[in-house]
Amino acid sequence: MKRLMRIVMCIKSVKKELVYQEDEYQENYVMNPYDLYALQNIIEAKKQGTEMICMSMGPEAVTDTLRRCIALGVDEVIQLSDKHFAGADTIATSYVLKKAIEKIGNVDLICCGQKTVDGETGQVVYALSEQLNIPCLSQVESITDLNQDTISIERVNGDCSEKIQVGLPAVISYRNCTTIYKKINLLRLKRAQNHKIVVWNMNDLQIDPSMCGQKGSKTIVQSVKKHHAIIKKEQTILDGDIKDTVHVVKNIILGKDNGVCLYGE
Repeated sequence: MKRLMRIVMCIKSVKKELVYQEDEYQENYVMNPYDLYALQNIIEAKKQGTEMICMSMGPEAVTDTLRRCIALGVDEVIQLSDKHFAGADTIATSYVLKKAIEKIGNVDLICCGQKTVDGETGQVVYALSEQLNIPCLSQVESITDLNQDTISIERVNGDCSEKIQVGLPAVISYRNCTTIYKKINLLRLKRAQNHKIVVWNMNDLQIDPSMCGQKGSKTIVQSVKKHHAIIKKEQTILDGDIKDTVHVVKNIILGKDNGVCLYGE
């Protein structure tokens, strides 16, 4: 009997104010726009008989985002939550995601957004590919074919467009983002609210604590600098003759009187 195809989508929740200007959503956290674009596209591309799982690493706040994934058409959601996961950089995050993917088992395709709007690194997809030792296809524009054994994609890299086919399993990341959810009917939303979210911690994943969170992170912050906002100065129109105008400009350059000397001095 042919087994189900299994797709895992990695999701991150980000602060609402980073995405929406208006108070449109009640939640404090919303789905990262790059992940939302990838999720909605992979849901459209998957064929009947495919199991779709979303997982997200984070505290209680990520559950609202995971419930929206269920409402959009995902079959199962997993929250990766443990105090030891806090402060992870992309290396430590990809390690936890890898352990979760291995626990799920028989995963054919892993999908990610290109990057997150809070971190902006775009490194997790490559680190995940490296840790799982499977091919990585980035900058994906669309999936042209998807079956049990292969995936065919079209991607854009600068001015070039490429069509590529690789064997599965593989990791892909979409290049675009969106803040607009496709229509979700009320019945699906209600079902999503009652859906049980699976929660896995460090022990569930049999993770070495030295490999996750701050302990497992390779990023070293050497210093933090505060950048001051540009102060707008009052504009002055120089409408004297050329000699007087040169005199004023000279004083401004030399820092004398802030350029407000009298003409003809």
